[in-house]
Amino acid sequence: MEKLKTAKWSPLHTLSLSGLVTFMDKLLEDGVDINLFDKDGVTALHTAIIGKKEVVISHLLRKGASPHVRDRDGATPLHYAVQVGTKRIVKLLIKHKVDVNIADNDGWTPLHVAVQSRNRDIVKILLVNGADKSRRNKDGRTPIDLGFCYGKDFKSYDLTKLLKTVPMDREF
Repeated sequence: MEKLKTAKWSPLHTLSLSGLVTFMDKLLEDGVDINLFDKDGVTALHTAIIGKKEVVISHLLRKGASPHVRDRDGATPLHYAVQVGTKRIVKLLIKHKVDVNIADNDGWTPLHVAVQSRNRDIVKILLVNGADKSRRNKDGRTPIDLGFCYGKDFKSYDLTKLLKTVPMDREF
């Protein structure tokens, strides 16, 4: 067990990527903190999102994992879900009442990340769930600014048009 304390990931983090929910439950029954941070400041929930393990993510949330935790850079599980581009995980986190306008340490909201990733579907999900398209990051850029900044092709035009036309706070 002493070696596990010096490892980058805890057994819970490793199991969250492997999908072995039964073993995760055993660790949780033995008192392992479901919101334990690894050496990089991420939780098992962050790790499961990186691995796109939807079953594990749902299970962790049901068992009490916080969808509001932040890594060292201030990124939440929603930032991670947007970055990996998984609509279902983004929707699941929104159902767990995460703040769609929460900014990381650099002022990037999940909408900034979605626009940078050029993921139209996730941009739309965030917008209709109240994402603020006028929020500025620490560089002073809004998501619309990023839409212009990341290319002059049709996809950039389409994203920028979406940002300008989709009203906030619509049910999706």
